[in-house]
Amino acid sequence: MSSEEGAAINIGIIVYSRSGHTLSVAQGLQHKLSAAGHTATLTQVEAVEPVSPTATSVELKAWPEIDAYEALVIGAPSWGGTPPPPFRVYLEEIGSLEGKKVACLATGVCPASCGRNQTLPHMQQTCESKGATVLGSGSVCWWSLRRKRQIAKLVDSISTLFA
Repeated sequence: MSSEEGAAINIGIIVYSRSGHTLSVAQGLQHKLSAAGHTATLTQVEAVEPVSPTATSVELKAWPEIDAYEALVIGAPSWGGTPPPPFRVYLEEIGSLEGKKVACLATGVCPASCGRNQTLPHMQQTCESKGATVLGSGSVCWWSLRRKRQIAKLVDSISTLFA
């Protein structure tokens, strides 16, 4: 990342989204980061075929590259307290994140204590084990009556991490 305060940076937003919920949050974040002058590129991790939450092996058809980015936002829904198998495979098998600044986001339909609070640390620890500096994280409960406010707050808080 640039050492200049507020300098525009190249940010990769990499998400897995089966229902489109996580993708919609990522799109809002992409818009906010772009409006702030950053280059924000959104790409998705995709499995070749539908995957069950208990799958242990997954073939990916979309494997987003990370080398071009100075910073990353990674996001996925919470499936039973962990990222979905396609995203877990992607995170475990990507190369070094040395020197990258990372923010994590998770979505879910249950209260945070029933999954998202476990999913975010899993993503953070995996990124840190690959040399990343995790700047922060946040989550959205999709069935919350305050979902729109949660999304706006999450988008704002993550975008300010790259200011």
